[in-house]
Amino acid sequence: MKTTLAADVNAPSEARAFVATLLGTSHLPAGVLVERVVLIASELVTNAVQAGATTVEIGVTITAQRLDLVVIDDAGGWPTPTSATPDDTAGRGLSIVDHLVDTWDVASRKHGKAITASWFDQSDQRADGGVLAE
Repeated sequence: MKTTLAADVNAPSEARAFVATLLGTSHLPAGVLVERVVLIASELVTNAVQAGATTVEIGVTITAQRLDLVVIDDAGGWPTPTSATPDDTAGRGLSIVDHLVDTWDVASRKHGKAITASWFDQSDQRADGGVLAE
């Protein structure tokens, strides 16, 4: 499922509402937390707006084993994680993304880019982070 938003000050909250509503009625892979996906959608859309996008498309694909959140924007530039200091008021978004998703990547498009954040089924993981023996 996907939606397209105008890249304005309302886009992050509209993205949160879209993702929260969609995930609230979906069966998610084990261990995937709605709150994390909603937060990452908001962070990526905020970055797109701040980068000068005019439109932002959000897509969510869910299978039993994986959830992919794709944010496509038409802004220039490339997302690059930075190291924010405690006094910085910005610059933490991609660090948050990196910390809360299983994997993420960026693909160039004719006009802009597509960022895919993915979460995987965690049902075969032990509490200590190891993989259960089969």
